[in-house]
Order: sequence, then C-alpha cells, then structure tokens
Amino acid sequence: MTIKKRKQIHLKNFDYRDKSFVYFVTICAADKQSYFNDESIGKVVIDELIYRDKIKEIKLYCLCLMPNHLHVLVSLGENYGKSLNNWVSTFKRYTSKIARDGFNIKPLWQFNFYDHVVRKEESLIEIAEYILNNPVRKGLAVEWTEYPFAKLVDNIPV
Repeated sequence: MTIKKRKQIHLKNFDYRDKSFVYFVTICAADKQSYFNDESIGKVVIDELIYRDKIKEIKLYCLCLMPNHLHVLVSLGENYGKSLNNWVSTFKRYTSKIARDGFNIKPLWQFNFYDHVVRKEESLIEIAEYILNNPVRKGLAVEWTEYPFAKLVDNIPV
C-alpha cells in the first residue's frame, strides 16, 4: 500500500508568527460545496472575521466570501502570540461548530488552507482588488460593492 504524500503548501522554515507580514489566505469549503450561497451561513463567517478583527487577534484588511471559498487579506494582531496556522485552525473550528450545530453541515471547511506571504515588492492594493473583484470575475455582481460578502474592512497598509 502506497501512502500519498501531501503537497507542501506553506513556506518551509518561515515564521508564520511574524506580525510584520500581510497574508493572503484562501480557505475552501469542504468538497467545494456552495455552502455560502445561504446568506445566514455566510453571515456567521463574516461576523466571526469582523469579531476577530475587533478583538485584535488579526488586522483584517479585506475579505470576500464566495459560494465555496473565502479570501482574506490579514496580518496577525500585535498581541496574538500564536501562528497564522493556529489562527486559521481556531477560526475554522469555531465556524465549523456553528455550522454543525445550527445548520447541520459537517464538515464546513477543507482540511488545509492556502496562504501567500505578501512580499515587500508586491502591491497590497492589487491583491485587495483581486480579492474584492472575485464576485465580478465570476459573474455574481457587476461591481464588488454590490456583493454582500465582499468587504474592505480597513485601510491597506501601503
């Protein structure tokens, strides 16, 4: 029996506790299900992100919750002493519990997530525009501002 090795999707030897970096994170729904077409489930996810920004676990710059995945542009909060992986795991665990208990959805999220550590030479504005315009590219809205789950939360640090 051959065990398939998972592809490494995070940077090897990178300190994901570093608060000086901005991260472009994508989290996919389990089996690419379109759970977030249901606005009440989508609201749970968005409200939790906004709450975690408010308590300063993260600095949330923008987000877009598509029918089957979530994009966020974030950095870790100054007093958050754990890694990006830990933060994403905690966020997924909490929203999964609500989805299971309130909507009978199990599992809500795929096992892993994708991150991109934004380098200094990259444009945060271009990445934010990419995130916010996702529903426009997919034909879900004419302007990103019309899409209920695309939000510019805080000023982009340029």
